[in-house]
Amino acid sequence: MNVVLSRLQSLRFSAHTCALVFVLLVSLFLIATEFDSLLRANFVKDVRLDHTLELIEAREEIEEKVFDHFLVLQKLVTLIEENYDLDQKQFGSLVQSLNYQGDDIINFAAAPDLVVRFVYPYKENAAAVGLDYTENDLQRTGVMRAVENGTATIDGPIELVQGGRALIIRQPIFIDSNAAGGSDKIWGIVSMVVDFDRFWDQTGLKALSQAYKLFLRLDSVEKDQRSILFGNPELEQESPIELEISIPNGNWSMTAIPKPGWPSNTPNHIRNRLIMGAISLLIVGVVLSVAALAAAEKKSRIRLTSAIQAMNDGFAMFDSDGLLIEYNSKYSEIYEKVSDQIKHGASFEDIIRLAVERGPQAAAMGREEEWVQERLKDFDGPDIEFEQELSDGRFILASDHNTIDGGKVCLRTDVTELKQAIKAAEEASRAKSEFMNTLSHELRTPLTVILGTVGLIKHIEGQKISKAVFLEFAKDPIDRKGASDALTALIRHIVAMMGKQERSAKYLLALVDDMLDLAKLEAGSYSVETKLCDVDQLLMSVSEQTQQSAKDKGLDLMFISEGGQVYCDPLRTTQILLNLVNNALKFVSAGEIKISVRHADNDVVFAVSDTGPGISLEDQERVFNAFEQVDSSDTRSNGGVGLGLAISRKLATAQNGILKLESEFGVGSKFTLRLPARSAEKAANGSVRGNLLEPIS
Repeated sequence: MNVVLSRLQSLRFSAHTCALVFVLLVSLFLIATEFDSLLRANFVKDVRLDHTLELIEAREEIEEKVFDHFLVLQKLVTLIEENYDLDQKQFGSLVQSLNYQGDDIINFAAAPDLVVRFVYPYKENAAAVGLDYTENDLQRTGVMRAVENGTATIDGPIELVQGGRALIIRQPIFIDSNAAGGSDKIWGIVSMVVDFDRFWDQTGLKALSQAYKLFLRLDSVEKDQRSILFGNPELEQESPIELEISIPNGNWSMTAIPKPGWPSNTPNHIRNRLIMGAISLLIVGVVLSVAALAAAEKKSRIRLTSAIQAMNDGFAMFDSDGLLIEYNSKYSEIYEKVSDQIKHGASFEDIIRLAVERGPQAAAMGREEEWVQERLKDFDGPDIEFEQELSDGRFILASDHNTIDGGKVCLRTDVTELKQAIKAAEEASRAKSEFMNTLSHELRTPLTVILGTVGLIKHIEGQKISKAVFLEFAKDPIDRKGASDALTALIRHIVAMMGKQERSAKYLLALVDDMLDLAKLEAGSYSVETKLCDVDQLLMSVSEQTQQSAKDKGLDLMFISEGGQVYCDPLRTTQILLNLVNNALKFVSAGEIKISVRHADNDVVFAVSDTGPGISLEDQERVFNAFEQVDSSDTRSNGGVGLGLAISRKLATAQNGILKLESEFGVGSKFTLRLPARSAEKAANGSVRGNLLEPIS
């Protein structure tokens, strides 16, 4: 019978193994197929990238050529604006003075009042003189679009009468309003005709077409107005590379694919597939070996020990003499300071006495022996459940239960995270209450001002200053000076109230902006755009926005800089510095505020120092928490909801920087912002950046 059962188990194992191998082979085949597809996709991606870089260079040449032509036309417009009353000879002289390079420009024309009066060269283009753009169907649309847009435009290609195709660049000229005595007036149109084929030859596009299938189209401002510049539009259906060529008042779209087409496989696809096949066979062999070992191990596993070890809580069992007969690793982890004593045969009394010696629990401090006797009494007594606070700060929920034979089963659950969560929830509730209290106060003050000024303006006719105006205008005859003075006083009164309302509204907007910025930073959706920036430019921006506030409070605001550059987002860095300086202005009542910049290793260090009241050591880290303030009471002397420093630190971190605080209560504070002097890639190629966490002197 045992032989039959053994064979049945063997057959069952074989069936399971075959099923496992089949599933594994199918999975490996699918993985290999997907991996092969990824290799091909990456190879095609690399090929596309190489071609894209080559096409970007071609695009830059085209853009440079187009803008060169626009620049030539703009120079001609500038010359004409210096003398609107020119003649044909003067126009020709102006064109000749341009000294433009290249032979792809066919002619220039000027059309005062949208009628062609001057052309160059004159002999070849004299027939165009007198052409009225407003009556010419071919030219009218492009000319009027240039006039309406008020900027240079480009149209084409168009078929020339003398053969070939050309592009037309037009630039409207407006007479300045001061010169005309009113609104700007159109003087006329200046145009340049460019030979289409020569233009493409000089940009290298025709040479590029030897290696690529190309298609270019002109996308004007009006989406429905598109014209083919070069190539076959059907190319857009063949997964091409698409680039936008920027030109004034529109775009050219360039579409291209290599003439051989996109590769269908990687160069080493056969070798890669052979390697994946060999790896798959190796994996199958390893899995079969592991399956055999697992089956052998399963037979020797001790169910009770496995069940105890699988418990998430600490488990220990003592016999009637208080000796340890079974325990799991979690129990040893909980009492790690005496884990060397936790072993089979150890007594409960020895374990707790050793625990008191190596790290007294909170409840045993100063009364160690008394605590040991209490624990021994509880251990010998009825079932009990209690909470322990260990010397390392962890909290353990303990439960001791008697067994039928006089032993004891002890269960231990680490509830530290639960206690911390409860504490965090309580702190969050407190912070929320403080925040709501602060926010309601910060919102109520400006809203009161806004509503108050609205109420005053709404009933302004009943105010004394308004009545004075009515009295002046009621006089017969009217005293013009008295009426003017009364009306001026009323206007100034209204402007003053509007100023209060505007300042309150801006304050509310700043609060909303701060909360939105913090929400984006917390969600990870706030982006920074770092680049090399001039340090002095950043300081100049901060100075321009804070000098007046410092002057109003009678404070000295000093800027000390070593100059140089810093790798940062200029907008966000300015925002950080403004937050720091404005904080100093808010809390400093007398003395000075100093903003200094120095270079340290591969970093740039901005320091904002003040002679304010300072911040106590226990509050220095708390000020960087969102919605936290050192003084959050309703009677505090300074406003705000506690977001500025939290946002500033997150913005500093987003730029690979650090914002820290050094302060002495009663003496003053110093905030330091440390940012890299160059990008991380360049720093990796050069010397290693200094430690961002080192103290800043």
